[in-house]
Amino acid sequence: MKEDNRLGHNVIRSVQIVHHQGVEVPDFPRIEKVVHNLRHLPPGKLLDVGYSEGGFADYLSKSEWECTGLDLTAHSHPRIKTIGCDLNEGFPVESEAFDVVTAGEVIEHMLDEGAFLDECHRVLKKGGTLVVTTPNLAYSVNRLRVLFGKTPLFIYDPNHYHFHTRQTLVRLMEEHRFRVEKVLASHVLYSRRRHFTGKVFEVLGDIFPTFGAHLIAFAVKV
Repeated sequence: MKEDNRLGHNVIRSVQIVHHQGVEVPDFPRIEKVVHNLRHLPPGKLLDVGYSEGGFADYLSKSEWECTGLDLTAHSHPRIKTIGCDLNEGFPVESEAFDVVTAGEVIEHMLDEGAFLDECHRVLKKGGTLVVTTPNLAYSVNRLRVLFGKTPLFIYDPNHYHFHTRQTLVRLMEEHRFRVEKVLASHVLYSRRRHFTGKVFEVLGDIFPTFGAHLIAFAVKV
């Protein structure tokens, strides 16, 4: 049984590497929204879990943050230390070493999301900030799709193992010793990634996050 589990895990890891290798972050407005909401913090040590080019570490490394990125494959970056690892097997960094941990569109890919949050908790300093972004199952477009008998968006991706609404994400994070301070959303229909008028829907995502496409949860280690 253990051998079967190990084989299955290796297959999943190989699929994930192929799926994510060389991927750049496509939705810059989501990244910018997170960075904007971290601006009150003094520069410190950031761990960007699931780092990709164009991600949180790219932005914050320009503002005197000391950034480390974890991903399935190591990257080459002049300002960011990157480490190749399987996040399902833990983070190869010291405990209580980081002021902020960011995990953008990662938790839905983890085999054990609870263990993943426990690792985020372990590596954060006391009072440190965790930012998790993930697709919202209750996205406004999904509500309409279900109403008309269609499958919600995000369900199609075979590499998504977990799906959340605002309520389930907050509950999960609180169960793993985080205090969720606020939840925003990327947008409620489309963002500036598609058209400049998307700025309106990005603002509405902060007012009505339960209708947003991607949830953005800011939490503090307790």
